Amino acid sequence: MKIRINNLKSQLETDNPELLDALYRLYSEKAPGYQYSAAYKRRQWDGNVHFIAKNGVFRTGLLNRVLEDLKKIECEPEIIYENPVKEEKVDDWLLSNFNYYDYQEELISTALENKRGIVKSPTGSGKTLIMAGLVKALAGRKMVLLFNAKQLLTQSYEFLTKTCGMDNIGLCFGEGYVYGDIMLCTVQSIEKILDTHLEEAEVLMVDECHEFANGKTTLAALNAFPKALYRIGFTATPPSDILPKLNLEGSLGPVWSCVDTSGLVESGRLTKPIIQLIDRPYTASGADEDSSYLEVYEDYIVNNEERNNIIKEIVNDIKKQNKRSRILVLTKSLDHGRALENLLGGNCEFLQGCDSIGERYNAISRFRGCGDSSILIGTKILQTGVNIEEITHFINARGMKSEIATLQALGRALRRHDSKEKVFIYDFMDKEKYLREHSNARKRHYKKEGHEVITL
Repeated sequence: MKIRINNLKSQLETDNPELLDALYRLYSEKAPGYQYSAAYKRRQWDGNVHFIAKNGVFRTGLLNRVLEDLKKIECEPEIIYENPVKEEKVDDWLLSNFNYYDYQEELISTALENKRGIVKSPTGSGKTLIMAGLVKALAGRKMVLLFNAKQLLTQSYEFLTKTCGMDNIGLCFGEGYVYGDIMLCTVQSIEKILDTHLEEAEVLMVDECHEFANGKTTLAALNAFPKALYRIGFTATPPSDILPKLNLEGSLGPVWSCVDTSGLVESGRLTKPIIQLIDRPYTASGADEDSSYLEVYEDYIVNNEERNNIIKEIVNDIKKQNKRSRILVLTKSLDHGRALENLLGGNCEFLQGCDSIGERYNAISRFRGCGDSSILIGTKILQTGVNIEEITHFINARGMKSEIATLQALGRALRRHDSKEKVFIYDFMDKEKYLREHSNARKRHYKKEGHEVITL
């Protein structure tokens, strides 16, 4: 048995067809909504996404996983590298004026040694510094740093150029294009680097790579750099569902982690959260047994006066106890955000997706600099890529069950600041159908991260 390794795809060769068939079936998962597909209904497709083809071809990022499974049946294939590369020691990644934590050094060293994989680094752990260390270590090669949002790109560009003093760094987004051997590019603008980097880049780094795990366009982008020997993703929350997990691992490689959120809290790197779940009786006027999820959500969360008034009570109590509190409130819908903005009043602003970068910057500056307590309400735009260390209280008003969304949002509030020793988190134990399951899921996510959860 042999495995021929190429940069993007590899192939398992064996004269045992039963083994290939077993791997074909083992590495397959039902596609979301497969039952509605015309091909499935015509019996032209079995409804599965297959990560190992019948001929043994698979994405190279799955190699470690495949080898582990083969080892279980005492198979040790011969590994043949179709495009062998000269081994080189890369260790010049220290940046002046920065002190690295042990876990940051370990993650950088692991990435350089293994060349591909996913760096799991909790929000607030200094992910951008880890990325900068890798950029310095691999300088001299054509490089692409891929982002799913312009805001994340511009923040990283500022850090690399102004804070770290690096040069030869370009950026590409929307109508903007500045050339450099090291290109920071949004996935939406990837066509602009077709002639300069797509075919020649030796290094691919992907920020918030969990966002690339499902979409056809984003997955295609990950697999579009044929010479990128170094393929490194960064995320605080790798997918837990098997289909996006295999998608991401196939393109980038296995997940590496050497520190978790609770460890960072214990070491003083992050602020200790006091997570409180609001378990009060509040009903919805329009909900009934036949209501759809969207109807339940609108009635029980968005337009629920009792629930919204509890949020108002919490905010008023916070203001009484802390005259300079900084309260972040996250909602899912625009209507909910507007309703809470009107209800809470005072130094309260609602940020939404249609607001410009300048408007967001000014609102966050006012939130930070207010002499009294201030409130910032936002939708998903405040879930990632926003660093507001001053947050003293976070209210999750939106519900939802996603582990990624829950932990990304929590991470906004855990960053260290001299003005706080701990941060207070408020969430809801909603009881209505659908929402009950979501509340219990969020509770599990908090506990999984090692946080204590209090029910009020």
